[in-house]
Parts: sequence; structure tokens; C-alpha cells
Amino acid sequence: MIPFPPSGEAAPSWPSSQWTEQEIDHTAVARLMTGLGLGRPVARILVGRGYSTPQSAADFLSPRLADCLLPDALPGISQAADVIDRHLAAKSPIIVFGDFDTDGMTAATILHTALRRIGGRASIFIPDRIHEGCGVTPNAFGRCLREHPDTRLVVTVDCAITRESVCTDAAARGVELVVTDHHENTLAMSSAVAACVNPCLPGTPEALRHLCGAGVAFKLAHELARRHFASPQEGAAFMRALTALAAVGTIGDLVPLVGENRIIASRGLDILNRPPHGELAGLRALRNVVGIRGVIDASALAFVLVPRINAAGRVGNPRVAIDLLSAPDSATALPLARQLAAFNNLRRQEEAAAVQAAQNPDAEVTPAIAGMRSATILYNPEWHPGIVGIVASRLSARHHLPTIVLTADEEPGLLRGSARCPEIPGLDLMVLLDQCRDFLTGFGGHRAAAGLTLPLETLPDFCRRFVEVCCEAERNLDMRPESRIEAWIRPEEANERLLLEIQKVGPFGTLNPPPLLGLRGLTLATSPLRFGRSSVNWRLDFQETRIPGILFNQEVMPFREGDRLDIVFRYNRDNFGSLQFLVRDIRPSATDLNAFFPDLAEDGAMLAAEPLPRP
Repeated sequence: MIPFPPSGEAAPSWPSSQWTEQEIDHTAVARLMTGLGLGRPVARILVGRGYSTPQSAADFLSPRLADCLLPDALPGISQAADVIDRHLAAKSPIIVFGDFDTDGMTAATILHTALRRIGGRASIFIPDRIHEGCGVTPNAFGRCLREHPDTRLVVTVDCAITRESVCTDAAARGVELVVTDHHENTLAMSSAVAACVNPCLPGTPEALRHLCGAGVAFKLAHELARRHFASPQEGAAFMRALTALAAVGTIGDLVPLVGENRIIASRGLDILNRPPHGELAGLRALRNVVGIRGVIDASALAFVLVPRINAAGRVGNPRVAIDLLSAPDSATALPLARQLAAFNNLRRQEEAAAVQAAQNPDAEVTPAIAGMRSATILYNPEWHPGIVGIVASRLSARHHLPTIVLTADEEPGLLRGSARCPEIPGLDLMVLLDQCRDFLTGFGGHRAAAGLTLPLETLPDFCRRFVEVCCEAERNLDMRPESRIEAWIRPEEANERLLLEIQKVGPFGTLNPPPLLGLRGLTLATSPLRFGRSSVNWRLDFQETRIPGILFNQEVMPFREGDRLDIVFRYNRDNFGSLQFLVRDIRPSATDLNAFFPDLAEDGAMLAAEPLPRP
């Protein structure tokens, strides 16, 4: 046993992350600057992200729904629509079986809305997180059919059927199953599964490979609209509100914002920010309740709206979120939005209590390996299952270690939990857990996040094995997070134009993050100033620019007036609309501000040597 956090932990060194850069094709940068009229920093960002021609960059900067593939390009869509059409013709009841997170609930709402609009007798079923667990479990499926005994078709969204007993039960009751999902290695195919739609299946076009559950449901709804609406214009008008719901699920599920995900997220946000037309009453009510007055961007959606929708499935009642997402008017939506806000307050209280308890050495169950820490495993049977994933994320981000947070399962003698892993090259959570599978009853997820269950009696052995495999995996790794600098800029380039061009690169999310920029040789005009209630936030003012640097959550600040620094930052506005450098990391500078910048010189030389006409 060792205390948490480790006793005698040293103050962070500067820089606290790995500063990396990539080689850039300066000819391509010059072409984008000339061909699209872009400034040098954003031209470099686009080239670094693979958009090296004016045409590819222009397409990326202006995503259009018209560029989406037809839905039947997704394997299984046509078969799924055929099965649904057969049940629509027979007027048999259809259940949309969803999940209790934002992706699952928006996916269920999308497909349910489409089915009802074309005349289907459809209902939504969401499992109980605590008593039934995630996905189509036997307990959840049994309750679903008890509550809807006339059901003849169950369509899953954002979840698969992983147990053969569910398929057998469905066949015995004369119920057909259509599976739509986006997770890997979760499909149990059998004769009872009438159709399967999943972008992980072979034959999926690259643009569709990263669809989330809501994205898959959106494509299936589009296919149904193509078949049942009298004209393309009528179908397009109907799909408008569903695009915004798909954007909420896409951004909320943290899937890569590339390919069609980027188009869905971008166009959906546009629709959400347009004047209301009697649609999206629930999302608009939630926006008003939380006090968002300006434009909703991907960040506001991910960090303000989505947590409140998720809270219903974590600590409240997911039915409230489902009813909000499909609310017909503001009068219906407003009390539901207030309930979600109350659920979120409860979630935050439980999360804060769990994080505080996690700091208690008595909560620590991780054994030490040769006096070193390679992972964190925490267990408390009183923690709510809905918040263990958030606690794991908080602790993994704070200490840059693989972290598992466990609580008691509904089934006696069983533990359930969430695992999180820092984004360190060469560190894969699924590989780590796979080496511990002998002690687990189940696990699933991806390289940075996973869920798991295990018997209480195997916890000590599992802890030892997990710490051992983490220790081996981390042996030659730099466990500091990476700061990948996409463009070094000069102080005078930090202006309104730069921010406007950066915003065109959004919406930001997985695989399309807000760009990290760098400034060299800045001189502190005054010693850094503390601000905020916690006294761990700092304002940095520089002689070379009037734009301040803001650094959050650092207790130690060794720099003083006159020190010369390099900073890595994201460029944005504060809550009052003023420009700011949101500083990620700092290092003492050894570079004179007027020293030679190779990237500036090479980009400029290429631009001068090869002037190109605008396309």
C-alpha cells in the first residue's frame, strides 16, 4: 500500500509535457496561403493534419451535408430497412432499445422519431444502469419484453447483443432482432439477428468508419426517409432536426470528428444555433436553463449540455432525457430541462465526494512495485456506478497513470468499474486489461477508456497483475503528456484574423483537437498574478503583446518579472469575449524574439518563389 497521491510528490518540472513538432511541407503551406488566402499559422495546421492541397483544405473548411454518402453505403443498412419495412407493413410494435448515455439516448430518439413519422408503432426502452447494466443484457431484455409483450421487432441502437441467451429468448418469443452499434468485438451473430449495421464491419467506406451510435441511427433514419417520403425535399426537411440530435451524440461520445462525423457535427451545430422553427425544443430549453446566451460550439455542447443529459443515466432517470430530446414545445421541455440540471448537481456532488474519498490512503488498494507507482486502482463499495468513470478520468488526467475505479455490482460478490488511460504513445488500455483477463469476468472499450467486471475475491491478484503489466509497459515511456505544437507564431500574428481562421478548423474533438500554438522568447512584464477562488490559477502578462496568458490549476509558479519564456497554448476568448492564450505548458526560453525562425523563413521563401493564382 502507498498513499494517494504519492507522499513527498515533487512539484512539477517545467516543461511538464513533451513538446513535439512534425515536419511540414513548406511548399504545401505556401500553396494554401496563396490559393485560399489563409494566414501562415492555419495553413501550417491544415497541412499538418493532412489537408495539403487547396481543394482538400477547402472541402475540410466547408463541410456540407451534400457531401455525405448515401446511407446504403453503410453495410447492413438496406437489410435493416427491409426488416423494418416488413414490420411497418404488418403494423407490429417496434422497440428501439437504447443505452443510458448521451449517444445511446440521442440515437434512440433519432430512430424513434423517424419510425413514428413514417407510421410505425414504436417505443423506446432504456436499461437500468444499476440493476441491469449496459447493453442488451438478459435482465434488461427480459424486462423489455415483459413491459412490451406485443413486440415483434427490437432494434438496438448504440449497443449490441453479446449473449446468445438473448438471441435464444427472442427466437422463442417470435421477436426479430436488428442490431445497430459502433463498438468493436461486441456482436454475437446468430440466426435470430435479422440484420446488423455497424461501421466496424468489412466494406465500410473510410468516411463512415468512426460513426457513433447516433450517427448509425441517423444513417438508418435517412434510409427510411428515402423510402417513405414523397419527395427528397420533404425528407431533407425532416432530417434537419435529426442532424442536430446526431451532432449531440457524435460530440458527446468523443468519437473522431473526421469524415462524416465532422459534417454531422458542423451542420448540426449550425442548425442548433439558428432561430427556432418549432423543432429541438428540448435542447433549446436546456440551453436556456444552463444560461448559454451566445453560440453553442462543440466545447459548450461537450462540457455544458452533454453532462446534463448524461446525468439522467448516471444518477437520475434516463426517461427524463429521452422525453426532453423529443419534447414538442418549450412548455413541455422546460421542467424536464430543470430536472436534468438537478440530476447534474447531484452527479457533481457525488463525484466530488468520491474524488475526495479517493485521496484517502484507506481507499488505495494498489500495491507498489519496487517502491514505484505504475497504476492506480481504487475500490469503494459505496460509490455510485454512474460516477466511477468520471472519477477515473479525473485521477488519470491528474497523475498521468492508468487508473481503475471500482464499486460494488448489483450482483453479490461482483465488482464493476471504469478504467482510464492517459494518451501516452505506446500505452493501450485494452492491451493492459487483456493481460489480466484471467481475473476478469468481462471488459471492453478502447485504448483510453474501458469498463470491466471482476469477482471481489480476485481483486488482490488482479491488482498485482495489472500493476505488473503497467510497470512493464511504461518501462521505456515518457509518461508526461504530449504537447504537439502545430505552429510557432510571432506576437503580432495573435490577432482577430488568426482566431477566426482557427474557428473554421472546428468543430473540435477527437482527432481534430483545438490546435496548440507556440510563442518563443516572451518576457514577463510583471510577476504572475493569482486569480480565482482556489488560488491555483495564474495570469501572465508579457511585454511583447497585450494578450494575457491564463494558466489553470498550478499551485507552484517559479517564474518572475523579467523572465523570458516559451509558451504552448490554445488561442481563444475568455467569458467576456477578450482574446487570451490558454497556456498548457511553459519553459524557460533560450531564444531571442528576433532570432531566426526556420519555419517562418521557409514558408515565406516558398511563397515568394512560387506565387500561385487563387482557384
